[in-house]
Amino acid sequence: MAGSIKVCLDLADMIRKENLESREKIPTSDTHLRVWSSQLARTEEDIRKLLTSLRDSHYIFIVSIVSPDPNLFVYGEDAYVFAEPFILNELKKHSEESLEKLYEASNYKRKSAFQITRELFPKIKEFNNTPLGRSINLSVMLEEFQRMLTAQSYEYTDQWRRNKLQEIYKDEVLVAEELANSANFRETDPTKRAIDQLKDQAPKEKIDSNWVKAKENFSTEFLLRVHFRKYEFDIVKKLIQSGKLKEEKDIKYVRDTIQLMECRMEQDNLLKRYANEMIELRRYAQAKLNMIRQGVGSKQ
Repeated sequence: MAGSIKVCLDLADMIRKENLESREKIPTSDTHLRVWSSQLARTEEDIRKLLTSLRDSHYIFIVSIVSPDPNLFVYGEDAYVFAEPFILNELKKHSEESLEKLYEASNYKRKSAFQITRELFPKIKEFNNTPLGRSINLSVMLEEFQRMLTAQSYEYTDQWRRNKLQEIYKDEVLVAEELANSANFRETDPTKRAIDQLKDQAPKEKIDSNWVKAKENFSTEFLLRVHFRKYEFDIVKKLIQSGKLKEEKDIKYVRDTIQLMECRMEQDNLLKRYANEMIELRRYAQAKLNMIRQGVGSKQ
């Protein structure tokens, strides 16, 4: 089973894609929980928890478009919106157009979305669990979300979101670090026998089971960030040398990340101590990329 962080990011991408590409534009709990549960191999209850984590880490907004009413056997219904200015603007336009059409169909007269929400939102309970009520709730909350994004823009950056998501799943992050370190223990173990080292260098080398387990639970990019955060540039180089990192996109990520870190050395005195290791890793990654692109393959 994939790790919660990876599944959260996959789920966020699904919501973003729905907002941008689907005809309905906005996925809801009533129509999409079962779909996501099937696609991500998680229970609907697990999906709800993941959605809450995405909301708390500011990847998405959740709109309560139908309030639960036990007396009328009405279950609550939520809608999901990716927290991105362009998407919010497009969905706001779409929701206002839908609201104006619904109002005209019900009342046989035209009004702007602003006039409709000002008139009907104070008595929104009367429209609960109706198409008009859903549309009013959505339109009002999208406007509120736009204000939130403007007022707290820093909390909706990729870096802030990722840090918050890692904080929410900090127990899993610690496990990932342990797995990543354990996966490379044999690479740095001075007691390893010469015959074992020769086996490791064979063309079809046996990938360490702990590394495989770590990759099943977390993305390669995430595991690399763990190593970079701990300044373990030598371990990343050994991952490439041993064939654990061999995809072009992964090696390109290593090279690009090192280039970015080199630009930040003036602001990080500790990073300066690893300047030689960073340069060596960047050059090695670039050489490996050149080999891959020239069709030489992954052999050393």
